[in-house]
This record gives sequence, C-alpha cells and structure tokens, in this order.
Amino acid sequence: MKITNACAALLSNYEVMALLDERQNIQIELQRNDASIEYPENLRTIQFEVTEYLKTSPCSTQTPAQLKDFLDALKPFKLTRAERLQILNLRPKSAVEIYLIIEECEERFSEDDLENMLNIIITTLPRDDDEVEEEEAEEGEEGEPMEQYD
Repeated sequence: MKITNACAALLSNYEVMALLDERQNIQIELQRNDASIEYPENLRTIQFEVTEYLKTSPCSTQTPAQLKDFLDALKPFKLTRAERLQILNLRPKSAVEIYLIIEECEERFSEDDLENMLNIIITTLPRDDDEVEEEEAEEGEEGEPMEQYD
C-alpha cells in the first residue's frame, strides 16, 4: 500500500492495520539484511499497541472484497464519506448505534432504511464474535437451573 498524499483521504481501520503490518514486515526484513538498522523504540511500541488494538476490533476479520461489497451496498443511502467510514470501523449491531453515527438520522432515514442498513452490515461484514454472541443469547434463553446453597 502506498500513501500518495497523507492529507487526501480518510483511512479505515482495516487499511491502517494492513499498512502497519506491511511496515512492520518491511522493518523486519531490513533489519535482517542490515543489523545496524534500528528503529526508535517508541515507534515500535506504538505500532505494536495499535496493531494489538485493531486485532480486537471488527476490522480484524474484514477483507478487501467485503469492504467493496459493503460500500457498494450502502450507495443508495447517500451517506457521507465520514458516516460510511464510521459504520465500517464500528460495525454497529443495532439501530441505536446507527443513530449515534449518522447525523440527523431520523430526518434522513426511515425505520425500514435502518433495518436495511443493519442487514447490509451483518451480511457484508460478518464477524467472528457474532457467533459467540448468538451462542450466549441461546444459553441465556435456555435458562440454566440455579443451584441452591445450604
């Protein structure tokens, strides 16, 4: 990935993670070839911390194809670039979360529009933790018997 103009575009979390991974791999390769090359410890720490954080976010399971499908599917809603980016990065799971992301949401979109957006988000940007949440919800519905302590 090559950034041609640092101030020209907003980056998604997925793009930041990919860029950091690429930079770290280049740094490692350069250090293998020339042991005298050293990178500032602060830079390495920041790269590590940001990468670790992003691995716990929705972007860790996203692919370029999913991003393209997601952005194509949201075109009819005429969202701003910043709104699309926030939805992509945060991957909201409820209409309430969408209301917090989209400016003047209730004036711009109906409840059906919000449901359609949620369906697009869920189908185009699947996450590993969705399965975990579904399992937890099912366990809660089953109602495990409570033990009594004497």
